[in-house]
Amino acid sequence: MRSALIGLATSLATLALTQRLDKPPLEPSLDYLQKGLLEHLGSVKSSYKQWGQGWIPADCKTMTEDANLSAADVETFNVQYVDCPSDPWVLCRHKDSPDPLENMIDLFGRVPVGARQYVRHIINLPDPSMTSAYNSNGNIAMFDRINGDLTVFIHETGHSLDLLGAYPDKPLSSSSNWTAKYALDSHVPDPYSQTNKLEDVAQNTVVAAYNLNVPGGFGSVEPKWREVQHQFGTIVGEQRVAGNLLVRGGTCVRRLANSKAVQAEGVSRVRRGLGKPPDVGLSDAVDVIEPVEFDTTEFCGRGS
Repeated sequence: MRSALIGLATSLATLALTQRLDKPPLEPSLDYLQKGLLEHLGSVKSSYKQWGQGWIPADCKTMTEDANLSAADVETFNVQYVDCPSDPWVLCRHKDSPDPLENMIDLFGRVPVGARQYVRHIINLPDPSMTSAYNSNGNIAMFDRINGDLTVFIHETGHSLDLLGAYPDKPLSSSSNWTAKYALDSHVPDPYSQTNKLEDVAQNTVVAAYNLNVPGGFGSVEPKWREVQHQFGTIVGEQRVAGNLLVRGGTCVRRLANSKAVQAEGVSRVRRGLGKPPDVGLSDAVDVIEPVEFDTTEFCGRGS
């Protein structure tokens, strides 16, 4: 009986987390935050080096094949940002993706490093039928030309911060604190925030990042900012306690472990001379973030 009650409680908690929200949207979208974010979250110096042909991170391979594409068509890069000097990020890009690699590197680097360190890999995949993104276990998949939008990078990183336990309330979206603060506001930021608590937290992460990094804060572009102040204000407070994760500056102190390097194609098809797999280990300069399994595909992906 006890296990049945635990199962019921878990199901009810999941239902509450994924239920559609009934508060009206403040604005039609968050596009109006893009200009200020790009101006005040500047580029971070970086360099990159391509992996040897035939190797791919296991998680990039999984996301590629989930999109019915061939992992053999994906190029992998170690991207070294100056604010994480000992540990490059491993980013993946399908050869037919319309956005150049440099766009992905630039926009990901603009995400404050305190938040960026909660992302394992990013992969850019082609799909002209949709502009979407999702986050799976800290891996972000972006489709088509989504790489032109910094708000989407921050939104998807917001899922990592929430669901990987970066904040004092772990996860924030399912905490009683978030529920209480949400109840104090009359609106949510935009229609996408209405999807559920997960997406509301992610969209408010974008608002919080704007408020923290753009002079004048969110109120400088949104006269009705008080209608959502308890939501984005909660994220502002939580990220401050966690080390100012959404504020530009600083260096990385922790990272998600990279997924292992695997062969892009089956063993029987691999050419001779493939060489040793790339080293994906982290240095002693960073602490390893405890992994958590989650997937926002149903709500965020292939439709965000």
